[in-house]
Amino acid sequence: MIGFSFSKKKEDKRILLTDFIFLHISKIKKSKTYKRSYRNVAKHISNFQKKTGIVLYSDNMTEQVSEEFLSYLQSDDARIKGKQKFGLMANTVNSLWQKVCHILRKARDAGYNVNLGYTNVETHEEEVNAIALSIEELQRINELKNLSPEAMAVRDRFLLGCYTALRYSDYSKLTSENIIGNTITLKTRKTGVRVVIPVHPIIRDILNRNNGGFPKLPTQQAFGATIKRVCKKAGINNYEMYERTFGTNVVRKRVKKYTLISSHTARRTGATNMYLAGIQTFRIMLITGHKTEEAFFKYIRIEKHENAKTLAEHSFFQ
Repeated sequence: MIGFSFSKKKEDKRILLTDFIFLHISKIKKSKTYKRSYRNVAKHISNFQKKTGIVLYSDNMTEQVSEEFLSYLQSDDARIKGKQKFGLMANTVNSLWQKVCHILRKARDAGYNVNLGYTNVETHEEEVNAIALSIEELQRINELKNLSPEAMAVRDRFLLGCYTALRYSDYSKLTSENIIGNTITLKTRKTGVRVVIPVHPIIRDILNRNNGGFPKLPTQQAFGATIKRVCKKAGINNYEMYERTFGTNVVRKRVKKYTLISSHTARRTGATNMYLAGIQTFRIMLITGHKTEEAFFKYIRIEKHENAKTLAEHSFFQ
């Protein structure tokens, strides 16, 4: 007599996406900002579930469900705090979706069943008219007088970012201990890479007027509002075209340049001015951390008239 044995079918292993997000961030050693960004994803998923009645599990993210979630992100329903005039910005939607995809990959690695339909859904990063400041504009900012103590601190830290091309998370935390000889040495917070940057004369000015150190800063939110006021006082008020996609709506308007300046403008300004000064791209990338020239050239900002001026000096146009 031949005996047969039947193994019981393995029970499906699924998990709520929100549950897995909190499980994931509880186990990893990442910054508070990183964890907060994933809690924000969980908040959007919860809101989507309330609005649609569709509960998101690791194994039901089909292509159709994924498309419905993206439609939610592009709708007015995604305005959790109700501050936006329209839906979320295109790049915010892209960022949120990339985090969802990351969570689903992590869930699969953890042994949960994951529907791969989500891999058929793509979002795209919108090229935005982010700005950079010229050397002349930086000089005007540096020479400003009669600033409040808070505005002076913000101005000096912002200039520190403009002459190092560091992220806000790095240039806002620099101390005199990072100065070794004529270089700034640090391990970047986001990537953990050690960088060494020459000290620009403007940074020497900052050290001199702060008794050899760097000033303390307010919160990043207060920093953003203050640097706009500082740049307005410096006369950085020429008009720029502002264009962003919010949900399915494209907003176009002319705005004064200082309104577009943020803490991240410093890093973009530093990289752009280094490139315009003729520093080799690969050397700048050792500071900025860009892995490819393609990514680097998307990042820097060269004004059209500046490009035309350079081209005019080429033999082709002579």
